[in-house]
Formats: sequence, structure tokens, C-alpha cells
Amino acid sequence: MGRQHKDRAGFTLVEIVVALTIISVGIVAVMRLFPESLRQARTAAERTTVAFLAKTQLGKVRASGLGGGLGAWAANNSFQNVAAAGSASGGFYQSYRATTQRVSGDVNLYRITFSVQLFDGREEQFVTYVTEQ
Repeated sequence: MGRQHKDRAGFTLVEIVVALTIISVGIVAVMRLFPESLRQARTAAERTTVAFLAKTQLGKVRASGLGGGLGAWAANNSFQNVAAAGSASGGFYQSYRATTQRVSGDVNLYRITFSVQLFDGREEQFVTYVTEQ
């Protein structure tokens, strides 16, 4: 009965080290996500810009059809080099080109492939089909 048990408040050194280790691992994991999310955001912005360019150009072709000068459009867009400083793309792409080929058969159906070369070397392709209206 001569012993008295005192209530101890606080944490031991081992508990603090374990807690700091767990927090450190969590912080490092979260910090590794930031560069990846920035890269993904840039890729999404590039794809959005390139898709808008392709949609605009291919929309012009679809709107005019074969009779509206498909040959002239294809000749004008066979290859376009975009200056980095003067491009409205924000510097995402350096060139684009369009190819037109007739689909075999009796119908007047053309396959138009619109390719965009990005500055990092990737190439995005978009395809549409055009026929007489």
C-alpha cells in the first residue's frame, strides 16, 4: 500500500517518432502527386486546344462538302507550320496536316485525317468522313 500510482500525461518518445514517421510518409506521397497532376493538366489543355483546332478545320470541310472545294481545302491544309511565338495555340503544337483519300466503292465518300504535331513530339490524329450533300 505504500506505492502510489501517478497518472502520467503526454506521449512517449517512441509514440512521437511513430506519429512523425506516418505523417512524413503521407506528406511525401501527397507531394509526389502535385507534379503528376500538373503534367496531366497540361496534357488535357494541349488536347483541348488541338481538338478545337481539328474540330474547326474538319467542320469547315463538313459544312462545304465535296462540292464546296474539298480539293482546295486539302491543298491549303496539306501541311501548316505554326510559329511558336505567333500561334494562337499557346505554344502547344508546331504543325498540322490533312490527308484526304477516297473510300473504295461506288459512293463519293472521302476519309479526311487531320494530324497535329505537338512540340513534345506526340502526334494527335482526328478522322472524319465527307460525302456529297
